[in-house]
Amino acid sequence: MLEAEVIGMRLKRMSIALCMLVAAVLFSGCGDQGWVRVSPDGQYVTIVRKPPDAPADSADLELALYHIDHRETTPIVRFLDKNSPYAGWVYNCQWTPDSRAVCFTRLHPEESPEAEATPSENGDATPADTAQTSDSKYSLMLYEIASGRLTELPISVQAPRWSADGKSLMGLGGDEEQPSILIYRTDTWVCTQQIRIPTEYYDKVVAWDWAHWLRSDPPMAVVHLGDNGFTGGGLVWSSEERRGNLYLLRGTQLIPLTTTGDVQAFWVDKSGVVMRWARVEHEKFLAVFERPLQGGAPRRLALIPNETLPANARVDQTYYRFSPDGQRLAWYTDEGFYVLDIATGVVHTLNAHAPKTVKQGALQEMGLASPVGFDWRDAETLIIQRDAGQLELHSVRAL
Repeated sequence: MLEAEVIGMRLKRMSIALCMLVAAVLFSGCGDQGWVRVSPDGQYVTIVRKPPDAPADSADLELALYHIDHRETTPIVRFLDKNSPYAGWVYNCQWTPDSRAVCFTRLHPEESPEAEATPSENGDATPADTAQTSDSKYSLMLYEIASGRLTELPISVQAPRWSADGKSLMGLGGDEEQPSILIYRTDTWVCTQQIRIPTEYYDKVVAWDWAHWLRSDPPMAVVHLGDNGFTGGGLVWSSEERRGNLYLLRGTQLIPLTTTGDVQAFWVDKSGVVMRWARVEHEKFLAVFERPLQGGAPRRLALIPNETLPANARVDQTYYRFSPDGQRLAWYTDEGFYVLDIATGVVHTLNAHAPKTVKQGALQEMGLASPVGFDWRDAETLIIQRDAGQLELHSVRAL
């Protein structure tokens, strides 16, 4: 009996260590958790940090709001803290278009009770609502800047995207066998449309910024759908690569815009006339293309062979973001942070990863100060978060 108890304690410690390792890896920047997102007005950025009052050996994290000009930090919610009602995980921040609020996804801890179906305006649960909330393990939270109020929205979708007028919200939902794009009115939170996604179009989110609204009434958008390949061995599972294509969502139709299956990021100009996208073929190349949204042959704007810059092909861990004007593409890897000037085809190394002070605690045991995330403040300014709360502002004008 004693031997069994010892083995049980060892297994429990191994399980805890594994969970903390997973948290450490995620926090180190090897994947985009959607934490670092700049408000549309450029005043605020969401960050993740270790709470100032958290014990050094704890795994506690805190989603916070940082006022860029005033350099003031306001806590939003603490997570990975067993004493917090938001224990579990928090990810995927998305701002409302007026910068008055930011929403994010809360992943419920395993012991949380299942969410109940959300009633519609007339008191009955719609099929789409029921499919999303009757067995949901995540919820959508909204934090209002002026009041500091945090509320749970009465819908449950992944990767929410607000329309430009703020009147509609689009998200991914449904079950694994029949995924759907769900569209809600934000004044009543009634589901107005459910578009079934063919299984060959979608499996997992390629990037959180997966949709760009062209208009909200009737709905039209460019959407980025794809899948995730996984390999597993023993206790470790890892993503092979993210594969995606672009589609024009018009009514209930999904019209293919690309067919190569290797799109990693895209951009649409403010007038909705031209789109650009980045293709990454593992260990081969990174390329940027452009075409009119309503038709026409793609035109290649830049090509970076893998032999020139091997860091361009980390499609399993690298996330790409176009600048707001579509003139630059930024990404980071284990080797450093890069900015491509699309017009010239020149890749600039913004900075390499810097050694960091190794401290005690799961989230401080990484050897390099890897980026937690990044976003564009405007067409010429990048905001990068490294480690537990360290922010860097970089002007790309002089590159």
